[in-house]
Amino acid sequence: MPGEHISQEQADEYAIGSFEPVLERAVSLHLSECPACRDMVRDSERLAATFALSTPVRRSPKGLKRRVFTAAGISRPGPLRRAFRVGRAAAGVAAVFVAIAAFTGMVWVRGQLSDLRQDNSDLQTRMDNALSQEVAVAALTRKLDDQEQAAARLQEQARGDQDLVLALMSNNTKIADVVSVDERANSIGRLVWDGDQNRVWFVASDLPQRPAGETYELWVNSGGKFYSLGTFEPDDQGFARHQALVPEGITTYDTAAVTIERAGGSPAKEGPTVFFVLDLARLKN
Repeated sequence: MPGEHISQEQADEYAIGSFEPVLERAVSLHLSECPACRDMVRDSERLAATFALSTPVRRSPKGLKRRVFTAAGISRPGPLRRAFRVGRAAAGVAAVFVAIAAFTGMVWVRGQLSDLRQDNSDLQTRMDNALSQEVAVAALTRKLDDQEQAAARLQEQARGDQDLVLALMSNNTKIADVVSVDERANSIGRLVWDGDQNRVWFVASDLPQRPAGETYELWVNSGGKFYSLGTFEPDDQGFARHQALVPEGITTYDTAAVTIERAGGSPAKEGPTVFFVLDLARLKN
């Protein structure tokens, strides 16, 4: 048997348990080494389980069993022997139903696991899609925020332009040319002081950008003391426009200067001067 394949009929007999114990052990040993025969037996077992569940049970005629026993010369067994046979038969039937139930349960569990895997896959797909949508929404939100900030800067710049135009049209505004310390430099500038709005503008062109860690700072001198009007940076084309409020308590200026200070500005005028206004008393009206 170990070297031979079993037939379909033998597979069916093995599936319903009709082999003698010795032959059954031999077939079991062969099945452990032969995948082809093992698959054949599994098909037979599934078929046997299907028949067991689908075949209706019909009661035989009352006299059939007695006539068969009489024709075969078999006497009617006693009550004890009948009880033993009935018990053994019931146990066999119960075992068959247990096996069928186990097989059916395994099929049901496999189906449930397959459904669960599919549900998990669908859920993961929905989660991935939702995450992609969240990323897209976040990117769009950042883009909108950037656009809103750019629009706010443009609005602020437009308001500053309007204020500067009003200052240039006011009779109470004084304008001074800003002189570069370096005679070779092409930088030019203007200092606009508007007494009506109590504001100061510094406008310059061809102003070199400062390296990292440095910045420009505007100062005004009043009563022999320099007051900072804040820091500023030129754009890529060297244009700078800086606006500041006049410090409280100051009504006139003696001189003004632009210095190079450390990034963030300095509380006192310390760095080298690059622009200056010599005499604000002669400012042009």
